[in-house]
Amino acid sequence: MTTRAVLYITLIAVHLFVAVSGEKKYAFTLTYPDGFNISINNITIFQHSRQNPMIYVGEGHTNFLGGLGNFHINNVIQDRIPLRTFEHITTADKNYVLFKYSGDEFLCNVTFESTSDSDLVVSTVDVGSTPYQYLWLRVVAEQTEKVFGGGEQFSHFNLRDRTYMPPEIVTVLRADDLKYPIWTREQGVGRDKSNLVTYYADLKTGGGGAFHTTYYPQPSYVSTRKYYLHYKDTNYMVLDFSSPTYHEIFVKGIVGKFYFKTADTMLALVQSLSQFQGRMPALPDWVTSGITIGVQGGTDTMLARLKTVQDAGIKVNGLWIQDWSGDIHTSFGKRVFWNWKLNTTLYTKWNETIADLQKQGIRVLAYVNPNLNKDGDLFKDADSKGYFIKDPKTDKTLLTNFGEFFCGSIDFTNPNAFSWYKDTILRKNMIDIGLGGWMADFGEYLPTTAKFFTGSGETLHNRWPLYWAQMNRIAIQESGKEGEVVFFMRSGYSGISNFTTLMWAGDQNVNFDVADGLASTVVAALSAGVSGIGMTHFDIGGYTTFASMGLKRTPELLIRSGEMAVFTPYMRTHEGNQPEANIQVYSNKYILQHFARLSKAHSLLANYTRAAVAEYIQNGTPVQRPMFFVDQTEKSYAAMYQYMYGPDLVVAPIVTQGATSRDIYLPQGTWINIWDEGEYAGYDKYINMSAPLGKPLVFYNNESKYKNVFKCFKQLPAPPTPPPTPPTTPTPVAPCVNKGAAFGSGVWWILLTVFTVISYL
Repeated sequence: MTTRAVLYITLIAVHLFVAVSGEKKYAFTLTYPDGFNISINNITIFQHSRQNPMIYVGEGHTNFLGGLGNFHINNVIQDRIPLRTFEHITTADKNYVLFKYSGDEFLCNVTFESTSDSDLVVSTVDVGSTPYQYLWLRVVAEQTEKVFGGGEQFSHFNLRDRTYMPPEIVTVLRADDLKYPIWTREQGVGRDKSNLVTYYADLKTGGGGAFHTTYYPQPSYVSTRKYYLHYKDTNYMVLDFSSPTYHEIFVKGIVGKFYFKTADTMLALVQSLSQFQGRMPALPDWVTSGITIGVQGGTDTMLARLKTVQDAGIKVNGLWIQDWSGDIHTSFGKRVFWNWKLNTTLYTKWNETIADLQKQGIRVLAYVNPNLNKDGDLFKDADSKGYFIKDPKTDKTLLTNFGEFFCGSIDFTNPNAFSWYKDTILRKNMIDIGLGGWMADFGEYLPTTAKFFTGSGETLHNRWPLYWAQMNRIAIQESGKEGEVVFFMRSGYSGISNFTTLMWAGDQNVNFDVADGLASTVVAALSAGVSGIGMTHFDIGGYTTFASMGLKRTPELLIRSGEMAVFTPYMRTHEGNQPEANIQVYSNKYILQHFARLSKAHSLLANYTRAAVAEYIQNGTPVQRPMFFVDQTEKSYAAMYQYMYGPDLVVAPIVTQGATSRDIYLPQGTWINIWDEGEYAGYDKYINMSAPLGKPLVFYNNESKYKNVFKCFKQLPAPPTPPPTPPTTPTPVAPCVNKGAAFGSGVWWILLTVFTVISYL
């Protein structure tokens, strides 16, 4: 009996003896002479014909070259086969299509059906269990269609858009420049191959990144054709938006299911996707009022910094001490000693200090990740128990270079290792000593070549952030601290919102760059929100600093990022990887005055923010929302550097260095400037307005029930006057120096830098 005959018998048996799952919500239409169409609510999803097949299979091999969390992925395609012919079987609740290349035997069986929560579910059989371990699926696209999502993206909100790029870059774009690999990894330093910072990072570690590299990818997107696609598995895959007539989804390995759903509005689509993904719990009340100050250096320094900011009138809700376990120094800057227990030499009088701060309503937060420095005693304990992922060649603990120090990584698939880390580190060493929260860092470094208690590195890689988030959440729940303790993550994948309590955008540069600076945090929040993540925030002031290259934080950047952070769920500063090179919140009176004002502004919004969070938990609407949730116009779709904060505030932060004005898109209705009560009518137009330092463009809806709260912003003190800039003495230039000589010296500096880096490597 042929394979095809067996399949026919199986399908008949299923139809006769299994209860029908429900009415089809999609239309399957055969087309003459050799094709079919599949649509949902008159939205065409698939079109298949001999000339333009919807499915391809292939074989080859994929290389994952990883180091320091950066993965360079190379797909070597040895064969790609279009499946042109098919046989079709229909039942009351499903359609089965047997795709073939040639001859009588099928290569791939695809099932189309509806479920209670999805209009169309597409599942495949055989691909991945045969020599053809690659699959390409084509979804119908339109020329003017826009797509959003893909997890947390930093460069592009509309994943098909490149219009912001300079013309000289657009003209050399390749097809690869429209592809989004779904693989969790370091986001990269710079993320723009045309700038020097990215070049330097690539040269030193291969960690410069690109427009698509992200800590939190997700195999889903939302289309302006009013449907979403979500792939519910953790395979390596690629979302390819390079064609004007179709979107191509590439999947490696055993293929999971594709879920499609339609809705009347983009907002309804995102709400549905959020329900499908799960939602985070409500934030503790203390998070949404005031500011958490990032400090380091021990108890005395921590308390001295606190006094400085409190004396200036800053409303403090927390102190975030990364170095609670000690520190080390590398060429990149100051790093934490990854031995997750309190360093009592650095942080003395801990119990009485914590008790006193709690009386003031101030929490102390720390830092942790799933790796242990080999020089610490916790590493030795875990190593003796066999709790780390292993080197497959030696079957011993795999030591990984994390930047001039080596660590073992806890094997989450080992139940004993999972419990040991949760109970010993998260509960005993952190929650039990009174911490109010922590940054749960990393989760994206997992090598594909390691040996695990169960599973393989490739299949576990995208799932790893979920294990890490789950461990942190369970530790809080088992301690009875749900709703009091908060942890925030940068790495993620589909379903992360079932476990984490908050997200953050990761390590941005301390500048305004669109690819990896302040501007990118706006895109990150919006793309994550469209992907179902309702609450996120970012490091005020950025993180990545290269002082020797001139990349260090300025007062302008710190203040502008603080302005934006007011209109996020959580305000938290970061000193950066080179604290001594960066301007800090506590650096001078001028900065202190700005943040006293901004922290009070955030506190004014506490009840409004909590209501927006409650709305997200109830229906999936993210706290930071794209403008097209309100007005689905071409201008609203293009507004990628502004957002709705809750239902009633339009926020357009200044994300360009030196700018004191910008265009803002106001939706239909009457909108009031939150700073001066000026009234403006909106809808389908941009307005250029002044935004001096300390006053980003923020407007509230005149019909808002929080109108009286917003009016209080006018009573805040005016932004402080900048201190006078000291005069500078021009550097004398010898008469014989000309432009050519000056340029030559610049070239010499670059060559010297490159030579130094190569020598270092």
